[in-house]
Amino acid sequence: MAKQSVLAPDMGVDGPVEVIEINVAVGDGIHVDDVIAIMESDKATLEVPASHSGTVDSLAIKVGDKVSQGDLLLIVSEENSVGSAGGIEASDPPSTLQEETAFKHVTPKHKDSPQENTAQGQTKGVSVEMILVPDIGADNAEVIEVAQEGQPLNKDDAIVVLESDKASMEVPAPHTGTIRKLWVKVGDKLKQGDPLAEMDVEDAGTETPVPNTSQPSTEGKAQPNTLIPNASKGNAEPNSQSGGVHAGPAVRRIAREFGITLAEISGSGPKGRILKEDLMAYTTQKLAQASQNTGGAFVEPLPEIDFSRYGETELIPRTKIQKVSAKNLLRSWHTVPQVTQFEEADITDLESFRKAQKKTAQAEGYKLTLLAFLIKAVTATLKKYPDFNASLENSGENLIRKNYFNIGIAVETPNGLVVPVVKDADKKGVKEIAIEIISLAEKARNKKLKPAEMQGATFTISSLGGLGGTKFTPIVNWPEVAILGVSRSELRPTYIDDELKPRLWLPLSLSYDHRVVDGAEGARFTRSLSDVLGDIRNLVL
Repeated sequence: MAKQSVLAPDMGVDGPVEVIEINVAVGDGIHVDDVIAIMESDKATLEVPASHSGTVDSLAIKVGDKVSQGDLLLIVSEENSVGSAGGIEASDPPSTLQEETAFKHVTPKHKDSPQENTAQGQTKGVSVEMILVPDIGADNAEVIEVAQEGQPLNKDDAIVVLESDKASMEVPAPHTGTIRKLWVKVGDKLKQGDPLAEMDVEDAGTETPVPNTSQPSTEGKAQPNTLIPNASKGNAEPNSQSGGVHAGPAVRRIAREFGITLAEISGSGPKGRILKEDLMAYTTQKLAQASQNTGGAFVEPLPEIDFSRYGETELIPRTKIQKVSAKNLLRSWHTVPQVTQFEEADITDLESFRKAQKKTAQAEGYKLTLLAFLIKAVTATLKKYPDFNASLENSGENLIRKNYFNIGIAVETPNGLVVPVVKDADKKGVKEIAIEIISLAEKARNKKLKPAEMQGATFTISSLGGLGGTKFTPIVNWPEVAILGVSRSELRPTYIDDELKPRLWLPLSLSYDHRVVDGAEGARFTRSLSDVLGDIRNLVL
């Protein structure tokens, strides 16, 4: 009897990888290139094929082991010709348990009357076997999926799926047959030796595959059968849809935890096996559809309403800018937990200075607006509070502080709102900023803005001062972490040194990402900005 060692191949990664599934058991027949195990690295899931055909003589690995290239995986005996007449046929789907000897079968209670096999012209008896829990490496494993009484199973089809603190595992049927009686239900806690089910089993030597009613079998091999999901864990894998699903325990566990219906997913692995990458792609697609079609992820689809039933209507197509803006705003609203801080700035002296410079600016061919001073004041405040001039990594692990200051300015156009960007505002004077604002606004209204002129902002200002209003809550323009809203200034009497004087007050509304900035820091930022605007001499410090 020739024996061959099957070693771990070059898996294209540095360092060892973890064994997350073992697809063969001692005694199984395998072919070259059959998947014998699945490994997982930090970057990918890897299927390890068999390098020899034969019968699995022994296993050298178990789930959870770390394996490197050249490590021994299993020993194969090559005595029989696998796949030939009278040879050994590989089992499918694979079992996560490693030794068939782990199954314990009680002596049959009785024999049913012989039944005539009209297809083969033979007679065969049916015995009843008690299936016990094998060695699962843990006590109190919970039943999370279970077959049904009366359900036909092929050899190696799952009777139950158990879950411990460390792993989930399928307990496969040792023979082809039918579930006569179940001794467990979803939620039960089991240990080795506990009874699982009574099974009507055809006598040895006469077993034939049981047809899978949910999906035709392939090449006479067994197909996965239906299991009842554990509803208490949010599993969305309905009984009527799970037949024919080819996935390992790790994938099934993830699907249960996230409420994914495996039957809706097309597997990209061998024989249509569903991989973790398939789950990720499916989830990403569903979330994108939810965000676009229902007003946001995790929201019930909005009903279509026929408003024409109540009177005359008119359908107005939205511009491309409006549609893109709507998607971006929705993404920011669902992504960023926003807080808005309100403040006022006394801009009496600033406005007096601006008006005094008005004629000089006109003579030089530009308009000196309050927005130019706002950009310069905001830049100075951002230098003092750099967390507002940053972006949060998607992982949430790090904050990316930016050492450049590009200020976006919201501009209204006939086609919708656009946000051109004043680059390197910290390196420009108020005059230079004022001239650039006019140029960008004109380009925006004439649809001549280049993509580069609307990219790279680190902070945004949305000014409604010319339109009115007292305050509002602007939405953070992700991936930025803050945005400043400016409303119309108001002249009102103010007590200064026990004397009532008219002062011009500018309302400020700062919205920020509460994951990055807390309320105290938000208040400090607006107070500091108010001080700078209250005395423009602060800009030269």
